Amino acid sequence: MIRKKRIWVTTKYFCYTLLMIVFYAVQTTSGAFSFFGVRPLWVIPLAVAVAMCENILPAALFGALSGLLCDLGSQALFGFNGLLMLCGCTAIALLSLFLVKVNWKSALLLGGGLAAIRALLEFFFFYFIWGYAEVQLVFIHSVLPSFIYTVILTPFFLLLIRKIKEKCDGKWKE
Repeated sequence: MIRKKRIWVTTKYFCYTLLMIVFYAVQTTSGAFSFFGVRPLWVIPLAVAVAMCENILPAALFGALSGLLCDLGSQALFGFNGLLMLCGCTAIALLSLFLVKVNWKSALLLGGGLAAIRALLEFFFFYFIWGYAEVQLVFIHSVLPSFIYTVILTPFFLLLIRKIKEKCDGKWKE
């Protein structure tokens, strides 16, 4: 029984990791799923979905992994997104365990909150404080559409992670 549980838990986390790598590849592929030149950050909704469905340690690890992958694919200081996503996904996991019901509405709210904090901090530290001319255009045409596109994906990733979790958890409990 314990061996069967270990195999299915390993399979579940392997699937999560494989999804993270695949969606990172999609995220960094130029032109893939681009909507008017705006691309979402695919790994953020995936990390939020894992944080909502799993315990605190997997949420923190997948949050940090998604943040570090975002750092690899952007001009951000390495570790900026990693630390932000680690803290955000840990908070989302705690909220999901003790306070918030896990459904698509809370996924939109929590994922949107984390994506908004990330987008605003990135805008502030990489554009606003440097005093670029007409910096509001960067926010309106780049940061805001990317944020909206990312948030819209969150309920779909929650559904995907829930299906994987139910399938793997159901197998070892049989």
